[in-house]
Amino acid sequence: MSTETYRRAAETRDVELAMTAFAPDAVLHSPLTSRVRFTGHAELRPLIEVAYRHLEDISFHTDVGDARTRVVVYTARIGGEPIEEATLVRLNDDGLIEEATLFVRTLPGLVALMDRFGPDLARENGRPVVARVLGVLVKPLLAMVRSGDRRAVPLVSGRGA
Repeated sequence: MSTETYRRAAETRDVELAMTAFAPDAVLHSPLTSRVRFTGHAELRPLIEVAYRHLEDISFHTDVGDARTRVVVYTARIGGEPIEEATLVRLNDDGLIEEATLFVRTLPGLVALMDRFGPDLARENGRPVVARVLGVLVKPLLAMVRSGDRRAVPLVSGRGA
């Protein structure tokens, strides 16, 4: 089953193994925006390479569903931030991933993902100027989100700062 292959590949950072889990025309929907999706191996490979470069301590804890639709969930760290990612996976008749939709929590983790993935993907796509611009644009957002998570969230929860 491809979710087993998908999990093993992520835990071992094996890009080649990961590619065998995806159908040649697979579609992966970004957790950041509905404006971005990655279609086919040519677009998925650089994304997976970037993910495996930046995600640390990947540990899957859930894989549920049936033969056609599954949800796999793991925890990891990126840029010092803990994340949890749930992936809704749709499998084709051959058991290969034909569609994957990613959902990431926490907000600081999601923005850290944006901070690391955006510039690297732009560089992989031959857009070094865009990579530099993205790197500059995301830093203030990351600082605000981290600060809000540390200082404002405890105030809302009634636990003080």
